[in-house]
Order: sequence, then C-alpha cells, then structure tokens
Amino acid sequence: MALLLILIQITGSGFTQSDTPADRGAGGPDDYGYRWIDSDTTGAPGIPTYGWIDISGIGTEVTGLGDDNWVGPFPIGFDFPYYWYTVSDFWIGSNGYISFGEGGLLAPTFPGIPNSGPPNNVVAPWMADLTFDETPGICYYWTNAAQDTCIIAYHDVPFWGYPSPTGNNTFEIILTKADSSIIFQYNTQEGAPGGGGMTVGIENISGTVGLEYYHNGAPANNSVHESLAVRFYPPDSTTYEAHDIAVQKMMNDISGGFFLYNNDSTDFWAVVKNTGNQPEAGFDVFCLVRDASNTILFTDTITVSSLDPGDVDSLVFAPSWGTSSNGLYSLEVQSLLSGDMVQPNDSIYVQFRVVTYPAELQYENVIHTGFAWNGVNSGYGAKFVPPQYPTQLSTARFNVNSTTASANITVQIIDDDGPNNGPGTILYQTVTLVAVEGWYDVDVSGENIIIDDGAFYIGCMSDMPSNPYFAFDTLFPSSRQTWEYTGVWAPYRDKETDDVAIHAVIGEVGIDETENIGPAQGRGIIASPNPFSRVTAITVPSYCRKMVVYDAAGRLIRHLKVNNGIAAWNGRDENGRLLNQGIYFGMTDDDKLIKLIYVK
Repeated sequence: MALLLILIQITGSGFTQSDTPADRGAGGPDDYGYRWIDSDTTGAPGIPTYGWIDISGIGTEVTGLGDDNWVGPFPIGFDFPYYWYTVSDFWIGSNGYISFGEGGLLAPTFPGIPNSGPPNNVVAPWMADLTFDETPGICYYWTNAAQDTCIIAYHDVPFWGYPSPTGNNTFEIILTKADSSIIFQYNTQEGAPGGGGMTVGIENISGTVGLEYYHNGAPANNSVHESLAVRFYPPDSTTYEAHDIAVQKMMNDISGGFFLYNNDSTDFWAVVKNTGNQPEAGFDVFCLVRDASNTILFTDTITVSSLDPGDVDSLVFAPSWGTSSNGLYSLEVQSLLSGDMVQPNDSIYVQFRVVTYPAELQYENVIHTGFAWNGVNSGYGAKFVPPQYPTQLSTARFNVNSTTASANITVQIIDDDGPNNGPGTILYQTVTLVAVEGWYDVDVSGENIIIDDGAFYIGCMSDMPSNPYFAFDTLFPSSRQTWEYTGVWAPYRDKETDDVAIHAVIGEVGIDETENIGPAQGRGIIASPNPFSRVTAITVPSYCRKMVVYDAAGRLIRHLKVNNGIAAWNGRDENGRLLNQGIYFGMTDDDKLIKLIYVK
C-alpha cells in the first residue's frame, strides 16, 4: 500500500501538460515540445514531489553490468509513448543511462544531449563514469501489475576511480504510461564524477531532438543532489514534422566489417526505417561497391514506394556479386529522401575483404596511434566471422604501438556464446611478454581451434596500467568490430571511428578433421521451389544450425530448425497461422540471406 500511495503522489499532482511552466526550475521545450520541471521549483503548477520508490525487494536484479558496458534488452511491460512513437524494451548502461530499442556504450568523455552518435533514444538520469565492477552496486527493474509504470533503479553505484572506486550513488527512472512522463529521482549522492563529466537528459530516436537538464556543471542551478526529482513531459500536441529515412543496418546487425571468400557470390542487403513522424513515398536507396582504387564494381538502386512512420523495409540488391580478386573493398548504402532532416543516418559505409585460405583477417588499414587503459587487466579485442566453415585458427597476431616497460599480455581466443553473441567461453589462453613495439604472434596451430559456425574473438589484456599502447587505425572508415575489456567485455566505445590492430590467421581444416562434414561449406543457400505455394526446402551449408524468417518489413516471422542441411518452411508463422502471400527473407545464423516468394 505504501508503494501505491507514493506512485499516486508522483503522478497524480493535478498537473496538466498545457499548464504554463515555471520561470525558474523548469526548462524546454525541445523541438518536439518536451519540457522539464524539478522539485526545486517553487510557486508553479506541476512541480514533482520527491518520494523514493524502493523496488529492491520486488524488482528483477540486472546481472552482467560491470565497468563501461551495457546489457539487455529488458521489457518495459507496456508500450510507452516517447516522442512520436512508442517503445517496449530498453537496454541498461553501467554508466547511468538506458536506451530504447537498441543498446550501445556511452563512456567517458560523455556527450551532451541530444547527440546524433550511437546509441540514440537515450534517457540519462546520471550519465557519468560509474562502475559495478567489484563494488556493491546493484541495478533493478520493475513493472507494476497494472502495466502502466516501469522503474529502473541504480543502488549504491560508485564512481570509477583508480586504484579504487569512490563515492556512492542511488537513483531511479520512472516511466509512466498515463501521461507519458519520465521522472528521475535521486536518493543518495556522494562524491563527484571524474574527468569524463556528467550528463542528464533525454533524446529521440535519431539523437537530433532532445532536452538536456545538466551537462558538465552547467547550468549551476541544476546540480544534481539528494532528494531531487526531475520530471520530463511531452506536449499535448505538436506541429513538429520529422522527415527522416535511416539506413538502419546492412549485411549484419552492426553493419560491421566482414569477409568474403574468393569467387563466392553474396547478396548485398540493407534495412531502412522511417524514423520520422511523416509517411514517405517514392524515395530511392542505392548500393555501391568500390575496390581499393575507388573503381565502381557494383551498383543498384531500389525505389521504395512508401514507408509509414516506424515501419522498416528489407532490401536485397541485385544481382548477386562475387569476385576472383582478393583485396580490400568498400560497400555503401544510402537513402535519397528529398528533404531528409537527419543526414548522419542516411548512409552506412563499411569495408570488407575478399580472401582465399590461408587468410589473414584484419580490419585496420594503416596504424596511426596507440591506446591503453589506466587500469590493470584491461585491453582490447576484435570479432571475426570467417568467410567459410569449418575454419581452423593458426595464429593470433597483435601490434604494440609503444611501450614504456615490459608487460605481460594475456591473449585469449573466445567463442561467441556469451550474451547477445558476445565473448563467452575461453577456447584458449596464454601469456605473452611484451618488451618493445611491433607485431607479436601467438601460434595456436597445435591447439586444434576449429570454428564450425558463428564468430570468434581475439582479446589482448595487459597486467599494467597505461602500458603498453595497443596499435589502432583511427581513420575513416571503421569496421565497428573492435571490443574493449575493462573487467567485462563490451563493444569499443569508439568503434565508429577506431579499429584495433589484431589479426586472425585462419585456414582450411584438415580432411581427417572434417570427414563427416561434407565437400562444400559456406557457398550460399538455395530454396526449392521458389516461388512456392505449400512448402519450400531451403538448402543451407552444413555448418548452419538455425534459420529465421522475416517479412518484408523486417518483422521476425518464424524460427526454423535445420535438419541435415535443410530448413523447411510452409508459409506459416510461429503460431501456425497461414501468412499472406508476398516476399519474405530467410537468414542463417551467419547472416546469409535468401529471398523467399510465397504465393497462394
């Protein structure tokens, strides 16, 4: 009952969104119309009343948070209205923020709000350099039985510090469906953020519209303190129009660098989304491939007839492409909506390499600089998806840009069986002494490390703070495949710009080790019949274990089992309902794609 009374006190103040905001202690609007008002305000309607809601005894404890990482997704429990759309799940960042829809790492130095760099859709009550690593910090989330209130609470989380964390912070986010409001509440606040600064505020799906409450000491009147409540609320109505078609991803979920095998054919694909609030019609999306000399080798343009706000479209460019020339290539997909208001998400650019075995997989082109963490047992890693399976790893290679003293580097080969296909099981580990700059090779040819599906990671961690400096390429473009280790693994905070110089030397597996696998691996997928009316048999490489089917809007339709290299689909969804005829897409667990045409 006490919990219910507190909720009523916060959300039932009699405030309506058309009330005039206070002259002091209130802010906004942003371009869409969101405003904020805090409990320090006096003499104005709609002032939130601080009333801490303790969910530690009823909420779900969030596991996996460490130093500079994020976990999720977690269900809100209802469709929460946010800007001109609704959101239903969220990711939790260890540094005091959540993001809707997609996760991503925000770490020092923290940007202001809004910020178009990923992740977007950020709600930040206390975005600062916090840590859960070997601290009493705990995070919980909870949705009430009425499914109209969701709370995310951080308890006893200190600031990161070396050699040990400092301070203590307890704060929470309250999402309320009834009035679409977001409330930040601050219980305990001890100590001050470190050099990375601090940001408080909210932003939209593209990171171009948002409302900032506080950033790096300004404004001084908005300094966060104990027993403070800050309420963000949308307008009753808005005239704001957002025209925005985003290229959401291409070739894989992170639009990351990839590898193709010489003479293998591939279908270039992308997903576009209407992230604005206006229906769009008759816009083009083009795909372009160039070689290292900038010669155009492939181009295709698809016209999207219409796309409503929030809808997505999956595009497969034609024809299939392959080459007999090894080397570096670039792929670009760009939307060409006239009047698009958000240029940063109009295109995605990535490089890929065509190889034959044995092959050296790498992402950097030229080494420009080096980076090191100022904590012990920290380092960097890279994710690799082989172009064929099975693949045997023979050498892990990394580059040291500079060093000030001898250091022990722990080198790990890691499976992708962790959360969200992140680093999981350590397949091999050794320690290499680093004394001078240059390349270091770890011979694992005798360890029989065979990759049958998915990806693997190579990680390098130093036992010394600020030494050595691992080599990086910091020039455009990046592969987005670099990871960081600061007690837990996470995609590298600057993965949009930087590539670590870590290589994987791989090759074919000996015949004695694959005698039961079959003669052809990773050479594409075939559906027959296609088009089909009753059932289609999708032949996949023998290493594939599963397949998923999406509709043309990118919605997940069906999970298929692979038996003896074949996945059968009968045109029905997960619940056995017969689907409408149309175009669907099957995707294997290594991101190979096939268009399926279902007719009745």
